[in-house]
This record gives sequence, C-alpha cells and structure tokens, in this order.
Amino acid sequence: MAYQAPSLWAPALVIGGAILASGFAIKSSVDKTSAQLDEIKTGIVETRQALNAAVRVRGATPPSRARRGPDPDKKYTIQTAGRPTKGKAKAKVEIVEFSDFE
Repeated sequence: MAYQAPSLWAPALVIGGAILASGFAIKSSVDKTSAQLDEIKTGIVETRQALNAAVRVRGATPPSRARRGPDPDKKYTIQTAGRPTKGKAKAKVEIVEFSDFE
C-alpha cells in the first residue's frame, strides 16, 4: 500500500468556519452598538432642541435672584467717631469691620 498524506482540508475548514462565524458575531455587535449610539445621539439632539426652545420662550437672560445682604456697589456712610481705630485719622479710605463673636 502506498503512503497517503494526511488530509488537511478538514482542520482548515473548521478554522475558516470559526473565523467566518466570529466575523458575523462581531459585525452584529458593531451594528447593535452603532444603532444604540444613533439613538443616544438622537436623544441628545432632541434634548438640545428642547432646551434651546425653552431658553427662547423664557428669554436669553437667566431669572433674576433676589439679592441678599448689602449692595456691594453702594457707598455707605458709617459713624466711626469714638470707635477704636488704627492708622491716620484723615485717611482717604476707611475700612470698617463688623464682627460677631457668638
């Protein structure tokens, strides 16, 4: 009987089939992820449009908040005669500090 070389087509067929199957699985996963990303993008665009519409309806400026405390832009006159001081009596600027040690 003559020597017969082992057949290599069967393992090659199995490996080729595995590569092909994994390629389809990867493509399916990529397609699914792509579809999910498209849905997320659509949601972001719709949210941005809704926010822009709300800003247009409300106006471009944010709602004003009631100011608490003294007006930082106002010049206040405070009587300091007879109070403890530090520095020159005729200084151009006086800084008055109010403290509460409770």
